[in-house]
Amino acid sequence: MSAPTRFSPAALGALLGLLALLYSGIFAHRDMLGVDIMEARNLITAREMIDTGHWFLPTMFGEPRLAKPPLPTWLTAGAMLLGNAGADTDLAVNRVPSALAGLLLAASLFGLTRFWTRSTAAAAWSTAFLATSYMFVLMTRRNSWDIYCHAFMLAAIWGLAVILESPAPRRRLAVGTGLLLGLSGLSKGPVSYYALLLPFVAAVLGTGGWAGFRARFRDLGLALAIGVVLSSAWSAAAWLSVPHDFADMLVTEQGAWFTRHTKPFWFYLQFPLMTGVWSLVACAALWPGHARKRVEPLLPYWRPALWALCGVALLMLVPEKKDRYLLPVLIPLCQLMGTYLTGLLRDPEKGGRTGRVLVTADTAVFGLVCLGLPLALWWVRTRLPDLDNPELAGIAAASALAASLLYLLWRRQDLQGLFIVKFAILGLLSLGLPFLSRPPAGDMSVPLTQIRMFTHGGTVLRDTSLKLQDSWLIGSNPLGPGEYGRLDSNRAAFFATRKEGHTLPEALGGYAAAEELEITAFDGQTLHLFALRRAPGELPPAASGKPEPREAS
Repeated sequence: MSAPTRFSPAALGALLGLLALLYSGIFAHRDMLGVDIMEARNLITAREMIDTGHWFLPTMFGEPRLAKPPLPTWLTAGAMLLGNAGADTDLAVNRVPSALAGLLLAASLFGLTRFWTRSTAAAAWSTAFLATSYMFVLMTRRNSWDIYCHAFMLAAIWGLAVILESPAPRRRLAVGTGLLLGLSGLSKGPVSYYALLLPFVAAVLGTGGWAGFRARFRDLGLALAIGVVLSSAWSAAAWLSVPHDFADMLVTEQGAWFTRHTKPFWFYLQFPLMTGVWSLVACAALWPGHARKRVEPLLPYWRPALWALCGVALLMLVPEKKDRYLLPVLIPLCQLMGTYLTGLLRDPEKGGRTGRVLVTADTAVFGLVCLGLPLALWWVRTRLPDLDNPELAGIAAASALAASLLYLLWRRQDLQGLFIVKFAILGLLSLGLPFLSRPPAGDMSVPLTQIRMFTHGGTVLRDTSLKLQDSWLIGSNPLGPGEYGRLDSNRAAFFATRKEGHTLPEALGGYAAAEELEITAFDGQTLHLFALRRAPGELPPAASGKPEPREAS
C-alpha cells in the first residue's frame, strides 16, 4: 500500500494562496458590479420562471424567451428560491451560479494543465493568471450565459484530453464527458463547441495528436454523440412546442450575427488585453522565439498557442464581435502564460535579455498602479462617501510599501517572490477596494428593495432613454411612449428617465411630478423615478390629446 501523498509546507501555502486568489476574484463582493443588459435578461427571465411557473419555455415580459437555452436561467432561478425565498433582490445570491461556474472553469484549467505538464507549479500559475485576468473576473461576477457554456466545455475538454492519452478504453469517462458537452450546449447552444472545442481539436491534431484520435475514436464518438443529443434536446422540444416562435427566433438571431455589433476582423487582435494587467506577459508568451524553449520542457509550445490563435481566427470569421466573446481564447492563453512563467523561473538565465526586459516592464506597470492608486481614489473621492482623509493616507502608505517591495524584489531578481507579490497585490485590491464604496444595488446608490417599493402597486411609464437593465431595477416593464394610452387612471403612475432636466413627455401633460427617487451609479449616470399625480381637471393621456409639456419638480 502506497504512502499517502503529503503536501510540503511550500505546496500547502501555494494552494491556500491560490484558493484565496480565486475567492477574491470570483466570490468576494460579487454584488458590487452593476447589472448589464445580458445579465438583466437572465435575471428577468429567472424571476418570471418563479412567478409564472413556466420553466420549460421561459418568458421575458410575458413573451417567449427562446434565444438562449435555459440551463443558466434554471440555475439562477434555483439560487433565488434557495437563497432568497424566490426574490431576485439580492445580487450576491443571484450570482452564486455564475461564481460556481467560474470556479469550475478555474479548476478545469488547473486539472488540464496539471495533466498535460505533470507540473503542479505550471497548473497553479496558469490558474492564478486566469483568476486575476480582467475578462474572467468580469464574467464570473455577472450572471450571463458565456461563463456557463465555457466552464462546462473546459471540464469536458479535460476529460477528452485524458481519453486521448489513455492506454485503454475509458467508457465511463466518455459518458461523463458527453454529459458535460451537453451541459455546455444547454447553456449557450453550439457557441463553445465552435469557440473552444474546435480550436482545441485543431491544436491537438496540429501537435501530434492523430494517434490518440485514431485509438480512441469510439470513446470520443460516444462522448460527442451524448453531447450533441443532450445539447439539442431542449431546442428540439421548444421547436415542436412553439414552431412559429422558434422559427422567428432563429431568423432574428441569425440576422444579428451579420447586422449587430459588427466590427472589422482585426478587432480581436486585442485579445492579449483581456488578461488586463498581464498583457505584457501574454505577449511575451506568444512570442515563439523567446518563449518556446521555456515552455517545451513541460508542454508542446504550439498546443496552447495554436488553441488560442485558432480561437481568435474562428471568432474573426463571425461579423458580430464583442469583447466578452474572447473569454474562450483567454483559457489557453493563461495556460501558455502559466507554463511560460514556470519555465522562466527554472531558467538559470531568467529568460536572457528579453526576459529581463519583460520582468522590468511588467514590474514597472505594477509599480505605477500602486503609486497611482491613491491619486485615482483622490480624483474620484466625491463618489466614495466612505473614503476619508485618514483612510486615503493609509492607502497611500500601503501603496508606497507595495511599490518599494516590488522594487526590492526586482533588484534581487527574485522572480518567484516578485510574481507572488504581484498576485497578492491584485488579490488584496479585489478584497479591499470595494469596502470604500458600498452601493446596495449593484453599483446603484439606492437599495433595490427601496426602488421596488417606490413603484409598488403602480404603473411605470418611461421615455426612450431607459435601458433594459432599468426594467430589472424597477421590477416591471415600463410602458413606452407608444403605450401611454394603456395607463389605468385608477392606479398610481410613475415615470422613469435617464435624461437630465426632468421634463415630462408631452403625452403626459395631464400629470405632474409629486415625488422623486434619484438613483445614481458609480459612473455618474442617474436614473430618475417620479411619482405622478393627476393635475386638477385634466384628462388621462388616452383622452387628453397633446397638451403642453410640464416640468417635473
